[in-house]
Amino acid sequence: ARYHAGGDKPVIISGGQHANETTGIVGALRAAQTLHSRPNSHFVISPLENPDGYQVHWRLRTDNPLHMHHAARYTALGDDLEYRSGKELFEKAIRIEAESLSGAKLHVNLHGYPSHEWTRPLSGYVPRTFAMWTVPKGFFLIMRHHAEWTAQAKILIDRVSRHLAAIPGLVAYNAAQIRLFETHAGETGFRIINGFPCLISIDDRHTVPLTLITEYPDETIYGSAFIQGHTAQMETVLAAYDAIQAIEEPAASPQPSA
Repeated sequence: ARYHAGGDKPVIISGGQHANETTGIVGALRAAQTLHSRPNSHFVISPLENPDGYQVHWRLRTDNPLHMHHAARYTALGDDLEYRSGKELFEKAIRIEAESLSGAKLHVNLHGYPSHEWTRPLSGYVPRTFAMWTVPKGFFLIMRHHAEWTAQAKILIDRVSRHLAAIPGLVAYNAAQIRLFETHAGETGFRIINGFPCLISIDDRHTVPLTLITEYPDETIYGSAFIQGHTAQMETVLAAYDAIQAIEEPAASPQPSA
């Protein structure tokens, strides 16, 4: 990871938490390259949080490039690093260091998910504990925020989705996938904001008050589809970075008198 200090409001950018979700890794690097060229830019870039999983993905992909390889989702310790706790944080310690160095109020965490129907032959149609990922539903956004940052979260998701809606073909791509999802799996359960399925929720697990998670259907895609995917990831980072610069933080609660 690298901390790039500047005069802007800081943002943490990460990718590769699940190392078989590859558009976020490239999108994070492209966004950081663009931001680096701007005066006063202020960010932490951590484009590959799970290098061991990434190496597993390279090895498994050699044998079967069209398989989603969920083994690469996990770290060398066999866990999902986001849920790691205790003193020995290993890879997750980068996030703690990023927050400490930058003081960022926004973490843009780039992810992907299956780019096609996901079934479990001979063992049940719907993947166990992953029912919502059975059929892709386009490029969607998850906004997790602290309770006192509710208004800011809504503003941010509106501005980011408006920016993404201007990318040629992306809203139509979403609409086509959402139609298929609804045909085969019913309601998405997501709010559609400016053409993008969004899930907004209060979540105090994260120490950063605003966490924007992207989910691009990218596992197993290549060529022009891959380029479109990491371009969308890059544009999300840039839109979120620009949005947070203009968003005021919530007023501090008054302290009780002695």
